Parts: sequence; C-alpha cells; structure tokens
Amino acid sequence: MKSFTRVTENVPALRGTRRGYGTEIHSGRFNHTKPGETIYSPPNRIMNMIRQFPKMKVVALHLGGFYMLDEAERELIGKSNVLIDTTWPPALKELGSDTLTNIVNKHGPDKVCFGTDFPLADMAKDSQFIESLSIPDAAKERMLGENFRELVGL
Repeated sequence: MKSFTRVTENVPALRGTRRGYGTEIHSGRFNHTKPGETIYSPPNRIMNMIRQFPKMKVVALHLGGFYMLDEAERELIGKSNVLIDTTWPPALKELGSDTLTNIVNKHGPDKVCFGTDFPLADMAKDSQFIESLSIPDAAKERMLGENFRELVGL
C-alpha cells in the first residue's frame, strides 16, 4: 500500500498556498518500511517545503512523522507554522501518555488537531485517550476541535 503523499519541494500546485490555503500531508513511513525503501514524506522534506512556502498552513499528519517521531521532533515539532494531527493507527494509545503529552507540550496544544486524517483508528477510543492526558482541559478542547475549526475558518 503506497498511500503516503509524495512531497516534492517544487510542486507548482503548492504556489496557491501563498494565498493562505492549507494542506494536509501524510508524514513519516510505514512500520514495515525496509532500509533503502523510499520514504515519500519524511519530516525533513515537509520542512523544506514549508521553508519555500512559509505562509502555507500545513497539517502534518501522524504527529509529524509516523514511525519517525525523533525526526519529527527535530524538524517540525515546535515550529509555529505547522499543525500536527493525532491520527496514529492502529491506536493513539500505543504511543503512551507520556510520549503524547511531551509532544503536545513541546509543540503547543494550540497546534495539535485531533483525527483529521481518514479514521484509520477507533476515533472514540483515541479521543478518550486524549481526554485522559494530564494536560489542562482547555488544551484538550483545543486539540479535540477548536484548532481544526480555526484552521478551516468555522
């Protein structure tokens, strides 16, 4: 299954993002990716694109790097013009509450969106997991809906 978006830094279609349009990008790799296989949208390539289009609103799916969280932390986490999404199949709980809480605290709960990708996981369980985190209720509310509503102008 090759469903990850290919990110190239010189895609003409991305020039429209200068007008404030946003885009979601699958980030990271599959858990079964073998050494030497192509990784279409690693965090460093996403960051290269953001540098070229600094006004672009980006939602980097899978916390900025599916099975590449160390690189996501170096490249994307904490950047002001990047939102991250919490979709993490098969379940967000697999990351553990400490890992997710650390990511949220480093990136800022105002830049984390819940489940904007195709529902590859049980969304009810993932939202309950977020509710269980030791972060302020206001942060949870932002993550579970307010951030995305602001992104799309609702």
